[in-house]
Amino acid sequence: MHQTSSKPSPIPTPSMLWVSDRSSWSSEPGVYSFLDKNDKILYIGKAKNLKNRLTNYTHYSQLSPRIKKLVTTANKLKFEVLESELEALLIEAELIHTHQPFFNIRLKDDKSPIYLVITKEKYPRVLRKRKTDLIKENPKGTILGPFQSSYKINEVLKIARKIFPWCNKPLVEKPENKKPTNSKPQKACFYYHLDQCPGACLGIIDSAEYLENIENLKLFLRGKKGAVLKQLKNKMSLLSNKQKYEKAQLIKLQIQNIKEVTKKTYRLRPNLVLPGFGASQQEQGIIELQKILITYTHWPKNKKLERIEGYDVSNIQGKNAAVSMVVSENGKPNTDQYRLFNIDSIDTPNDYKMMKEALTRRQNHPEWGRPDLIIVDGGKGQIRSVLQTWSWRNPVIGIAKNPDRLIIPLPEGNSEKYKILTLTADHPALKIAQQLRDESHRFAKKQWGRRHVRGMLNK
Repeated sequence: MHQTSSKPSPIPTPSMLWVSDRSSWSSEPGVYSFLDKNDKILYIGKAKNLKNRLTNYTHYSQLSPRIKKLVTTANKLKFEVLESELEALLIEAELIHTHQPFFNIRLKDDKSPIYLVITKEKYPRVLRKRKTDLIKENPKGTILGPFQSSYKINEVLKIARKIFPWCNKPLVEKPENKKPTNSKPQKACFYYHLDQCPGACLGIIDSAEYLENIENLKLFLRGKKGAVLKQLKNKMSLLSNKQKYEKAQLIKLQIQNIKEVTKKTYRLRPNLVLPGFGASQQEQGIIELQKILITYTHWPKNKKLERIEGYDVSNIQGKNAAVSMVVSENGKPNTDQYRLFNIDSIDTPNDYKMMKEALTRRQNHPEWGRPDLIIVDGGKGQIRSVLQTWSWRNPVIGIAKNPDRLIIPLPEGNSEKYKILTLTADHPALKIAQQLRDESHRFAKKQWGRRHVRGMLNK
C-alpha cells in the first residue's frame, strides 16, 4: 500500500545557475559581476572576502526584491581576485563607469552616488561631486566613479593625496598678462603645510610636472596599479641616469607607498600614516618648519634649518628670575649648548624686559654659534621684545597656548604684521615647536629651583 508523506511539499527554489560553481569562490578581496544568458553584465560589486559576499546572495529569502530579481535573472558569475580592498573599491567604480550595468545604475536605491572630477585646467583640481551636481554643472575634465560609500572615498582621497599631492587652490593667472589676479602674494593652502600640495597655490611647480603627477593619480584612482608602477619605475630610472638622486628617491617612496596600501592585509582607515615620508618625526618637523619659513618669511629655499634656539622666562613675582636657552641642532637637542641667564636687574614681574636682557647678553656670545630660528614661549608681546632687541638676521616664531598655535612676524611692507598659524595637533612643525617650548620651560624651572634653594641656604 502506497503511503503519502505528511510533510509539506518543498517550496520551489528559484533558478540561480551561477551558484553551481561555488567551490571556486575565493576568500580573497576582489570584484565580481553577474551576467545574463547573453553575457551582458547586470551588476558589478566588490568585496573584502569574495566567498562570504557571494554566499550572502544564496540566502534567497533574506534578499531585497531588487536583489532577488538580480540573482534569478543572472545566468553566470565572474570574479577577479585582487590584492586589497583598496584596489577592489577603485576597480569596481571604474568597471561600473565603463559598463553601466542595469542593476547598478537604473535600479540603485541611492539616486545620487559620489563621483570624482579631475578638472581640465592648467593645474587640475580634484573635486567630489554628487550625481545631481554633475547633471547641473556639467564639469569639464575626467570623471571617476560612481562610488557608493562617502566614507570609503574620503579615505581613498586621503591616501591618494599623500602619494600624488595636488592643489585645489592653484594660483590663478590673468589671460592677458599672466600675472596673478590678486594684488598681494597668494598664501599657501592648508595642504601645502602638510606636504600634500606641490605648491601650485604659490606658483612654485611647473605645470608640466604637475600634470604628469595628475596623470599618475588618474591611473591610481582607476585601479591601474600595474600601469602607474611601470610609469614611476621608468621615471625613477631616468632620473637616476641623470644623477638626479633626490628626485629619484621621491619616486621610490611613491612606489613603496603604492605597494603598501595595496597589500592584502591593508584596510582603509582614518589617520593614515604612510611609510617612507620622513625618516623620523624630528626630521619631518624640521622640513615642515622650513616650508613655513619659506612661505611667510624671507627664508631662502635652498638654506637648511639647522640650529634652533628656544627661550622661556621663569620667575615668581619677579624673584629669582631666569631665562632659559635650549638648543636643537638638526632636530636633536644639544644639551651642551643649553644656557641659563639669571636676571638680577629686575625684581618685579616683567617677562618682556627679562627676555630683552637675556637676548642682549646672548648676542655677546657669537662663539656659541648663531641660530637659524628662535622660538619663544608666548605671543605677540614676547615676539616684540625679541625683535626690539635682536640684531642678528634670523626669523622668530612664538608659540601661543589654548590652543597651541604659531605666531609668525611677517616681513616689513606686509599690511598684516603677524601670521597666526593654527595647525593640526599632530602636525610635525607644531610638534617641534612644542618640544622646544616644553624643554626650555623644563630647563628654566630646573635651574630656577636650584637657584631658589641656594638663596634659601644663604639666608
